[in-house]
Amino acid sequence: MLIPEKETVVKMISERYNCALTIMKQKKIMYEGTTRNDKSVVLCTPETKLHNQEHGWFDLSTKQVEILDGADMAIMAVRIEGNKVYFVEFKNLRRLMTADMILDYSKDEKWRFYIWEDHIKVRGNDEKFYVSGEVVKTVEHV
Repeated sequence: MLIPEKETVVKMISERYNCALTIMKQKKIMYEGTTRNDKSVVLCTPETKLHNQEHGWFDLSTKQVEILDGADMAIMAVRIEGNKVYFVEFKNLRRLMTADMILDYSKDEKWRFYIWEDHIKVRGNDEKFYVSGEVVKTVEHV
């Protein structure tokens, strides 16, 4: 099954918020822009597969979360199989994340998110954050 491309999601968010988003230096899934009324927009667009009878997952580093926390408008656009995207206002999801849930198992600290068909959970928190996927069409390459 196809996972929507980053370019498709960036184009959708750019149009919704009427701003040009550009990729952040040394960040593969983070984009930034400014609206016409000078509000900063940050988009984070991780991807995951959904496994049979299971969930997908992705990590956000403390640096990525710091960038999202600093934006006027922070958007998570989780790209999943089936050409779906879960669009989430990050500040709503952020309330489920606490410092004691940070994992330290590689060169940086991060939170882990588990993704099901209808909800997201932060590792270490049993509360479900309900979502519904939006099916997107792939951008034509020119």
